[in-house]
Amino acid sequence: MNTEGARVRHDAKNTIFLDLFSIPQYRLELMKALHPEMTDLTEDDIKPVTLNPVILNGQYNDLALLVRNKLIIFAEAQSTWSINILVRILLYLAGTYQDYITGEGCNVYSSRKINLPEAEFYVIYTGDRKIEKDVISLSEDFWHNPNSQIDLRVKVIHSGNKNDIIGQYIIFSKVLDEQIRLHGRKKIALENAMRICQNEGVLRGYLEGRKKEVIEIMTILFDQEYATEAYALERERIGEKRGEKRGQERGEKRGKIKGVVDTCRRLGATIEDAIRMVAEDLQLSEEAASKSVRAIWRS
Repeated sequence: MNTEGARVRHDAKNTIFLDLFSIPQYRLELMKALHPEMTDLTEDDIKPVTLNPVILNGQYNDLALLVRNKLIIFAEAQSTWSINILVRILLYLAGTYQDYITGEGCNVYSSRKINLPEAEFYVIYTGDRKIEKDVISLSEDFWHNPNSQIDLRVKVIHSGNKNDIIGQYIIFSKVLDEQIRLHGRKKIALENAMRICQNEGVLRGYLEGRKKEVIEIMTILFDQEYATEAYALERERIGEKRGEKRGQERGEKRGKIKGVVDTCRRLGATIEDAIRMVAEDLQLSEEAASKSVRAIWRS
């Protein structure tokens, strides 16, 4: 059977981003890329604390890790960039802290200071838009007030090389995007991207070890995107038809009202007579009939 253009349908709970960093080995590589000074860091020092269910918002994924006493939150922006990602991270932080406080049995009303891990924030951007900033913040990008009493600063990672796991992930994403542009959201695009990256030493171990899972994850996402686009196009088509129908109905209604107005004028009837006749014939309220009749009467 030819499966080159087939869409494989499976249930997938994670995207590649989340699946990759669900593996302790790659979580450790991620943290060493961000904090090379943590030379003694081990896999056991890194605890995933991503909110459950995972927050998915269109083209966005979120990941949270507790690294010793530091909370590190990642947001992935794929093809769409929006500064509103700052707001989402702020809300995500609140939810993550709430889970942490509950899990640790802390009492925020106690006089004793609770142990709250310091937070760091990162956006990993894999789209084509050129991002000028390496750091975005609420104070600067929303309020333009460096003295704002509320702030949240996020480091943006938008370029990649093969030297670390983050760069390799960004390269993989861009190769996949290029293959999708060439072949559409089909299995062949994913297989080509995987082959290219493996040949170039990009995420080679991950892609070789989890080939089946990667294909399942991505093909269900392809189907979701396809269904979303198809639904949007169908709504647009239905909206156009409804618009045409409403326009036709308004035209017919105006024609009927004009006919009544012309008849009343020809017979010497008053505008009040025309309003009463239109209200009765078209089953309109007196106010609506008066507005329509007077507009035509004056024209």
